Amino acid sequence: MTVIDVLLKKRGLTSPAAILDFFSPGRPQTISLEKVGIKPVAVKRAGVLVKQAVKAKRPIYVYGDYDADGISATAVLWEALHQLKAKVLPYIAGRNEPVRGLSVKGLKKIGGKPLVITVDNGITAFAAAEYASNHGIDLIITDHHQPKQENGRTIWPPAAAIVHTDQLAGVGVAWFFSRELNRQAALKSLDLAAIGTIADMVPLLSANRSLVKYGLEALQISPRLGIKALSQTAQIDLSKISPQQVSFTLAPRLNAMGRLADSLDALRLLCTTDLKRAQSLATTLNQVNQSRQDQTSAMFTDARKKAGINKNLVFVQSKDYHEGLVGLVAGRLVEQFHRPAVVIALGPHHVKASMRSLKTFDAIKAIRDLGDLVLERGGHPMAAGFTADAKNLPKIKLKLETAAAKLTDKDLLPESSSDCDLALKQVDWNLYRQLQRFAPFGFGNPTPLFQAKKVRVLSFYPVGQENKHLKLKLPGFAGIAFGQGYLAEKLEPGQAVDIIYSIEQNSWNNHQSLELKIKEIKADKIQPHSF
Repeated sequence: MTVIDVLLKKRGLTSPAAILDFFSPGRPQTISLEKVGIKPVAVKRAGVLVKQAVKAKRPIYVYGDYDADGISATAVLWEALHQLKAKVLPYIAGRNEPVRGLSVKGLKKIGGKPLVITVDNGITAFAAAEYASNHGIDLIITDHHQPKQENGRTIWPPAAAIVHTDQLAGVGVAWFFSRELNRQAALKSLDLAAIGTIADMVPLLSANRSLVKYGLEALQISPRLGIKALSQTAQIDLSKISPQQVSFTLAPRLNAMGRLADSLDALRLLCTTDLKRAQSLATTLNQVNQSRQDQTSAMFTDARKKAGINKNLVFVQSKDYHEGLVGLVAGRLVEQFHRPAVVIALGPHHVKASMRSLKTFDAIKAIRDLGDLVLERGGHPMAAGFTADAKNLPKIKLKLETAAAKLTDKDLLPESSSDCDLALKQVDWNLYRQLQRFAPFGFGNPTPLFQAKKVRVLSFYPVGQENKHLKLKLPGFAGIAFGQGYLAEKLEPGQAVDIIYSIEQNSWNNHQSLELKIKEIKADKIQPHSF
């Protein structure tokens, strides 16, 4: 079996049709609704409601969510409706409101009898849907989260129309719906579809791969002043932007607004046509993101001290934790301890919690099994959250720990970090070009990683600010090990080590060469670096 065969199999791509679709994905405008799991009859019903509202000049509200997926989804649908001359406004609930998504309180704030269209939320908002039905509000729900289950049956809220699939991000659902409403506007918003899809960490396969592949091409030449300003502030070359830069640079800045400030400013940035406003908003997003980084680091330091790994679940809480950052801290705890992690911001009456998990433990199922102990819940198997009365916290902790106790030692083992063994003598330009056919890389389609054993380290030296990184000379290649500068005091020239690496192209003074990006260096007397 070749290296390429191994990589395809790991992605579940075994049939000729699936492999062809992976390497040559169709453009998003050619993908049918059925292929992404959306029911055409639901889209048709929703489309009729929209056309009636536009014709009657009835107010339409796009009811969004405050993360990067929800913000980009709101922008996609708002632009499609705006170009249809609809009387349309966005609404995103504040982070400090008890209910995150569609709620009775939110509908009351909107007021009147408008058409309300949710994006990236609403699929479990039964109380709000019933309120809308009883008060003359037509409600269209577009969402990708898991619907409610009772006795093995899916239970849907009483909305006028529901456009749903769990195969896409929230922005993907919004994009396919907007495509049916206004094809021209949808094609212009592919850049936003790519941002939200990457940010929400859905597998970059099938339709998601198509949205990201062609959306990135659109993003690289995006005319959006806000995107340009944000890229400049973040020191990104937009013409060469990668999924990793979206995930680790652009998306966090959009997310930071919903976590710490006003998510509508992030929405305004995406949609503005005013250069000065774009630059001002980009500066604001950058500043808020820096605050987010500082606060997250402090919270993680505290959470790590409190986290005990004698059990199968990490469960930490504090009145000093910011509720907008608990998910980020939970994710970092999972990375370090390789256990499901629950991080809770304690309020005077309510607590807000975020859970990040492993493939072997379904987070949203565990939270749903809490029943009436929680007031609100939502999310995915790998990432979910809930709001609850503070008095219920001891019972919640016990139930979650009991559920996690069923995990075995095997369930808690880290997955192999490399795809296969690959000696350095097998690395060449032909292999690199074949690997590039797998791009764009991201969740569900990670950058291929290989293991080479007993590689002789010819020389090495620390580089970067505070000598944080390590440059190495290996047989036939230069290597860079980010965040591993500390190994300069532990390695010896000529030492044989095992490495896990990816293959990158390095350009310098018009010279192209292959470089190894080294994720792990393993050798006797060298312990993995901890936080």
